[in-house]
Amino acid sequence: MAESRTWTDRILKVVEPIIFGQRVITHLVLIAITVWLGYEASKTHVDAGYLKSIPLDHPYMQTFQKYNKEFGGANRVLVALIQEDGDIYNKEFLDTLKKVTDEIFFLPGVDRARVVSIFTPNVQYVEVIEGGLQSDRVIPAGYRPDPDYQPSPEMLAKIRRNVGKAQVEGRLVSNDHRGAMVVSELLEINPETLEKLDYREVARQLEDIRARYETDKVKVHIIGFAKVVGDITDAALEVVGFFMLALLLTVTLLWIYCGSFKLSLLPLGCSLVAVVWEFGLLTVAGFGLDPFAILVPFLVLSVSVSHGVQYVNAWVAEVDAGKSSYDASLLTFRRLAIPGTVALITDVAGFATIYLINIDIIREMSINAAFGVAAIIITNKMLMPIWLTYVRINDMGSFRQKQIRREHVGARCWQTLSKVTQPKVAHWIFAVCLGLLAAALWKYPDLQIGDAQEGVPELRPDSRYNKDARAIVRNFNIGVDVMTVIAETEKDACIRYPIMEEVDRFLWHMENTGGVQSTMSLLTIATKVHGGLNEGRLDAEVVPRNRYALAQITSMVPTSSGLLNDDCSALALLLFTEDHKAATISKVVDAVKEFNREHSGGRVNFALASGNVGVMAATNEVIEEEELPVVGWVYVVLVVFLWLSFRNMSGILCVVLPLSLVSVMAYGLMAMLDIGLKVATLPVVALAVGIGVDYGIYIYSTLEEGVKRGLSLQLAFQRTLHKTGKAVIFTGIALGGSVSTWLMSGLQFQVDMGLLLVFMFTANMFGSILVLPALARYLMKEGREELRGNRAAID
Repeated sequence: MAESRTWTDRILKVVEPIIFGQRVITHLVLIAITVWLGYEASKTHVDAGYLKSIPLDHPYMQTFQKYNKEFGGANRVLVALIQEDGDIYNKEFLDTLKKVTDEIFFLPGVDRARVVSIFTPNVQYVEVIEGGLQSDRVIPAGYRPDPDYQPSPEMLAKIRRNVGKAQVEGRLVSNDHRGAMVVSELLEINPETLEKLDYREVARQLEDIRARYETDKVKVHIIGFAKVVGDITDAALEVVGFFMLALLLTVTLLWIYCGSFKLSLLPLGCSLVAVVWEFGLLTVAGFGLDPFAILVPFLVLSVSVSHGVQYVNAWVAEVDAGKSSYDASLLTFRRLAIPGTVALITDVAGFATIYLINIDIIREMSINAAFGVAAIIITNKMLMPIWLTYVRINDMGSFRQKQIRREHVGARCWQTLSKVTQPKVAHWIFAVCLGLLAAALWKYPDLQIGDAQEGVPELRPDSRYNKDARAIVRNFNIGVDVMTVIAETEKDACIRYPIMEEVDRFLWHMENTGGVQSTMSLLTIATKVHGGLNEGRLDAEVVPRNRYALAQITSMVPTSSGLLNDDCSALALLLFTEDHKAATISKVVDAVKEFNREHSGGRVNFALASGNVGVMAATNEVIEEEELPVVGWVYVVLVVFLWLSFRNMSGILCVVLPLSLVSVMAYGLMAMLDIGLKVATLPVVALAVGIGVDYGIYIYSTLEEGVKRGLSLQLAFQRTLHKTGKAVIFTGIALGGSVSTWLMSGLQFQVDMGLLLVFMFTANMFGSILVLPALARYLMKEGREELRGNRAAID
């Protein structure tokens, strides 16, 4: 311990003169930095990107990138128009569909070659006529979407027949012919501006299309990643509102706790400065704020409030003992600077650890959190001490009376709580902890890797987006959920029967796999053409063995369809899934792998995967693979810094064991609440560990200090509760209460994050004031000696 005190004393001797000796200069420098970073923070922009959420190094995503130009990616937008009464074969509906198709075609960032509807030239039908085959567009050239043009009944009947010939029911036309769809795909870079696509602008224009073309007779349904980003971003004002409500609640509770409105503003002021620094550093480093990272600033605020409350609490105690504001701040700094800074450095290292997950959105979240907590080190350990040197209590007598009343109220509570260090009470605490651990481990296997709910779980089940998704799934055989498997084979495979027959068997295998709604491929169209060439016989809708017949029917499918490449050495096989739940994706992926294993000697490799479900499959596998190692590394980092802080195993175990119990319980809670472990939720458990570390370090360091001074463990813990424990309890209650406002949010993922954070804030608080001292009875050397002494006295 002497060695530990030597290095801490050296650090304090270097830092103290900067903070206290040159406080005016230091304060002015910090103000200047805050103004600069505040200016940079004003440039913060929402930075959403589809590729950011993709693990590009995953084998599936290697396939995704290899064939992206030929077959498209996974960033689709589906716009469905559904007639309330009657079918689509009327002028009003068809004119509206044509206008919406044109609007989608000119959206920013749309890959115009992949815009598809019954009005686009890449959707055609093939029929047998006298003298051969005829191919034409579904909408005849004679149809004009002009106000003065009135299509004849014969024209509308022809369009209906052409839709049947083109075999687009369930894809571009609803199964009951009451609706039609426009399918498009977005590029990550806007080809017009050559800049990153602004998803908020795309979402805004999609909503403009809805507003202009939706009527009482025709409903417009829109789904796709861009629309999700738009809906989440639109809720930003709501998020800001909850943020402000949390601030108001926190400052009110701080006012009650401190007994002074002036003092209550200091922790909050430092916390807001830290958030400003966080956003400023983020902008300087060239990053924006991803919509899925909106919880990070609140975590930074929470960590900062936790440390600020500890500092103000200790300062009040020193002032109450008769010290001046300056001396009280100096003494508080000497007592809390090192354990507080170690706790924050531990947080930074822990947050940086999740950078190991090779998904850009998680890495940005890691950098964001690390910047925020690094800012807290400066604001709480430099700015707060300086501010407190200038604080004056006007009515010291009244202030001390308030403190005495508060201490009188808390004294009996601290005396009761200190009994957790007694063996009998500690045994009961251990029994409850083991029960909670067993329950969490029992639920852990039910934790879904990926989405655990239908629709988009980031939004409420009754949100407009999820209603649109359900409407599209209900009326069409396709939706936004599609996995594209690439059949990799040899050149001119389209005219080789053994290859086409193997592809056909694969499609049959997948169509009979649970979770697959329908499939589509080159053969879907080609076999229909073959049936048409054979007098429309259903038994002729098969893959012909004759290579010339194969050449004839497959030539009717152009490469612009996105179903085959130029030399037919690769085919895109589209598997439309019922949803994108983790269980569904896993089942489909396993079926593809099983078929590949059973036909490993064949001439076709069915490569996974593209499409949004393929992206989700890769992401889920990365998270499942990295989850435990990353959380494990977080704890390794914690252990290293705890060792540097305490230099004994008892300190490490007393802090880490309650913390790890809460982490395991958080996983169990996620399984119970059907919250999947994915890109948006994985960082939460790792990031929220930071609060628990702060609690544990403050409690154990003060407890150890009391025991070293010769106090019994129970009395030392009673004094610890008086000094830092009450601040920990207040912080847990205040932060849990402020986060609980998120439960009223219209964003489902914010509600989920609120539930998890309320649990982790309060559970870590209980772990530090109940489980940690109970462990100290058996792990701390003085506690064991005291226990042996009691037993010897009894003997």
